[in-house]
Formats: sequence, structure tokens, C-alpha cells
Amino acid sequence: MAAVESSSPGLRDRQKSRRRRDILAAARRLIETEGYAATTMAKIAGAADVSAPTVFNYFGSKDQLVVAMVLEAHEAGQEYMQSWTPPEGAALGDILGQIFSIYADLTMSYAGKRVWRYAEATNIRNPDSPMVQLYAQIEKTHHGDIAEILHRTSGQHGLSRSRSALLARVAYSTWNTRFLDFIRDEDMSLETHKAQLCQDMQELGAMVSA
Repeated sequence: MAAVESSSPGLRDRQKSRRRRDILAAARRLIETEGYAATTMAKIAGAADVSAPTVFNYFGSKDQLVVAMVLEAHEAGQEYMQSWTPPEGAALGDILGQIFSIYADLTMSYAGKRVWRYAEATNIRNPDSPMVQLYAQIEKTHHGDIAEILHRTSGQHGLSRSRSALLARVAYSTWNTRFLDFIRDEDMSLETHKAQLCQDMQELGAMVSA
């Protein structure tokens, strides 16, 4: 009996995690197919095979669901970059291109264009919203991760820590601009987006290395 009781909390935690993932997946599908406005918490509950109160228990609002999707993508990117190493001898532009191609792939694997358009629009409409604060923290974290990668290659590229930090911010800003163009254009493929990014990063790397 003791063994069964001791395992119960772990089982409950796994069930809660699975239910949370199911709710997020249902919300993601509905927002992509029906749009944010048409997606209700009741529809999400039905698609996830849970009750509406359960959805509200996990996420108090649709905005919180979107925040959770953004956080998932951010955490995946951060975890990946902490263990990623550029190929030996890679040019600076190639390193930047690979970094942001990885970000692009991960970003779109966690949410589609409709979700990201809503998240970006919320930042503009409600500058004091929690989502804006979340984005600011995400950007700061990614700046640091990218700067650290660039600094680790400083031996071959001659980048000081301060120059690595500056280049990380400029490159991230370039990606943000390209990302906005990408999510606004329903016809643009992810591969086209990444090709544009890589071209930008090649030019940026060449400018820094000149």
C-alpha cells in the first residue's frame, strides 16, 4: 500500500503535465484553423476532451495560453543553444545564419503564423501587458545566449565580449524584422524565411569581419 501511495503524486504530476500539453495543442490547432477571436475556451476544452473549468484552472485566459506557447518556444531555443556548438572554423555569417535558422525552426514548431501574429499585435496594443514583459525578458536571454556563442568563437573572429554582445543584439533585431515579414505573409515558406535570414547574416558577418 505504501508503495502505491508514494507513486500517486508522481502519477498525478504526469497526468497534469499531459493534460496541460493536450490543452495547449488543442488551442494551437484551433487558433491556427479558426483564428484567435473564434477560438473559445469551451472549444478548446472540447478539442482537448476536458471540461471548460479545467482549461481555466490551467490557463486563466486565452492570452495566458498564448503566453504559454511563446514560453515553450523560448525555453526550447534556450535549451538548444546552451548545448549547441558552431562547426569548427565556420565563418561568422555562417554561425549567425545557423543560429537564427535554428530559432526559426523551433519558433514555428511550437506555434503557427496566426498565433505569432496575435502575440505581436498584443505587444503593440497593450504595451503594459504581461506578454510585453515576457518578450523583453526573452529577448534579453537570447541576446546573452547568442553573445556567449559568439564570444566562444572570439579566437577565430577577434570578437571581444562587448562586441559579441553588440553583434548579438543587432543580429536578433534583424531576425525580429524578418520574422514580422514572415508571419504577415501567409504564402512565404519557412525555407524562404530562413534563406533571407542567412543572406542577412552573411552580410552582417562580412561587415563585422571586414
